[in-house]
Amino acid sequence: MKPWSKLQREISKLFAEGLRLQIQCRAYRMASASGGTDLPRYWCTLGKDVIWDYPREFGGNATYYPYDTDVSSISSLLREYIDTPTDQLLSFAFADRWQIVDILLAADRRIGKRRLPELKARLTHPGALAIAAMRWGREWEDAVPALEPARPPVPEAAPGLADAPIATDSSLLRGLTS
Repeated sequence: MKPWSKLQREISKLFAEGLRLQIQCRAYRMASASGGTDLPRYWCTLGKDVIWDYPREFGGNATYYPYDTDVSSISSLLREYIDTPTDQLLSFAFADRWQIVDILLAADRRIGKRRLPELKARLTHPGALAIAAMRWGREWEDAVPALEPARPPVPEAAPGLADAPIATDSSLLRGLTS
């Protein structure tokens, strides 16, 4: 794996002009009486606002943090994104449980206005939506998603149950205890 500074430079070259987006990676030293370790952190800022933060946003996934982290996996994902051909960016299935690809797609200068509906249908991360709104403004709001996400059918309620009273006390349990 290349040093972070080279990877950071390559990923920053992909950002659309005028975006004040930065991706950072740092390791903070944690010393204790029994030894020390580094606390790795990845984060993205848009202007002065932090819009994505590992491990803060992913506390449930970081069970053994800081001894076992996803930092190298995130770096590998960034490398994979850089190496993906432009025509496959929106259709490629990245192994991204952190939603950083959404942020990269929203900021990527290689994705133009023609693909806005496709992009709008794909983005879900709030930070990515903020980048897209900042980057395209009114055009982003007017873009209609290419494909509406499939929604599961809503089961219909059984006739008469919607109007049934709901027990607010333990009257239903009185006959069950003996």
